[in-house]
Amino acid sequence: MKVLIIEDEAPAQRRMQKLINECDSSAEILGVVDSVADGLQWFSNNPAPDLIFSDIQLADDLSFKLFKALNISTPIIFTTAYDEYAINAFKFHSIDYLLKPINVDELRLSIEKYRNIHKLAKPTNFEELFKSMVEKKYRERFLVYSGDSLLPITANEIAYFESESGETMLITNNNKRFFIAESLDQLEEELNPDVFYRVNRQYILSINSIDKIFNFGQQKLKITINPATDKDIFVSKLKATTFKNWMNR
Repeated sequence: MKVLIIEDEAPAQRRMQKLINECDSSAEILGVVDSVADGLQWFSNNPAPDLIFSDIQLADDLSFKLFKALNISTPIIFTTAYDEYAINAFKFHSIDYLLKPINVDELRLSIEKYRNIHKLAKPTNFEELFKSMVEKKYRERFLVYSGDSLLPITANEIAYFESESGETMLITNNNKRFFIAESLDQLEEELNPDVFYRVNRQYILSINSIDKIFNFGQQKLKITINPATDKDIFVSKLKATTFKNWMNR
């Protein structure tokens, strides 16, 4: 069992390593990361572990932001001092939610739960297994205003979403533009991640809208889309690898 620990406090990092070794002496701890930025960097340079132990409140943001960006199917055991994030945690392939201070017996049961899931599916089929455990329905249509009338638009008619000055716009494949009430943060939760990807703070793109991808210095990417926009669309160095993995599925 290859393990990654995500924890921003050094004493908690050491304790978690000790507890994991107590519960399973054969566990291989691949690394310890302490922030979202550090996690993105780690995953861009390493294969996914078998299991992740993750705190939620990290030095620079919530670990949920990391898992959203990575879009991975690795099972996660959350270890946190706060119970308020429990519902959100199960959106990210969580198999358990342990409150600090972590009890060794509870941790042992969590690892056993992971092993039981592992017996039900090959590691390469974890994503299918989680999908069968949690059937999530993604947004399929939007009702938008067109003059004085309302117009239904299906998800497969959408090229991209753009946010500017606090306003969100839906752009269709035939370049029709409509203002909608939802923020990009909300849309990111509602849209199918196999089809839509949030490349930066301003854009969520449909995979079908992406025309070309260019290397653009400092390991960033530049994207052109169809229908074209007069604004440059960039993917940061930290998100470049996960974006390319998403495109290459």
